[in-house]
Amino acid sequence: MKIYTRRGDTGRTKLFGGLEVSKHDARVAAYGTLDELNACLGVVLALDQDDELGTADLSRVQEDLFVLGSRLASARPEREIERGTIPALEPNRIRDLEEWIDRLDEELPPLTAFVLPGGCSAGAQLHVARTVCRRGERKVTALVEADPALSRTVIPYINRLSDLLFTLARAVNLRAGRPETMWLPGRPRESVPTPTDEV
Repeated sequence: MKIYTRRGDTGRTKLFGGLEVSKHDARVAAYGTLDELNACLGVVLALDQDDELGTADLSRVQEDLFVLGSRLASARPEREIERGTIPALEPNRIRDLEEWIDRLDEELPPLTAFVLPGGCSAGAQLHVARTVCRRGERKVTALVEADPALSRTVIPYINRLSDLLFTLARAVNLRAGRPETMWLPGRPRESVPTPTDEV
């Protein structure tokens, strides 16, 4: 199979099921953003040389994003799921993300202000992934009026994933000994404790 087909040279593409749309169609923008997010997570995994994140768990998130992307790339996703031509998101995956967040929260200091993105390489890239995830959420919510079923699984998953990525960024930076930089308008930074300060 050739990588290039020339079929997209007119600025059009086909959704799964045959419907032809513009490459700037809202649905294409949504699944394209999830693909971008998946690539961001690939960078995180490449940076996580000590497996601080749990490669298997984050790789499973990458698979989930392909599942959600295939749903967004389908003209009639519910029918395709029923026929078995695209997969459905596995039950309890949103709960799995919530439990992962809860486990990480146990090792983190409470938040007292907004956190400025940064830290170690993996932590900073997780913040990038978080912002792409939020953009993906905005793109998907633009489709809800035409596809209300997105509110049952896709949007809750992406919403929870952005929370997970933020929490992961904090945890990775803490484990790397990189203090969080807080956004403190009007307050001197030295007056606010950081995760590495002695109690």
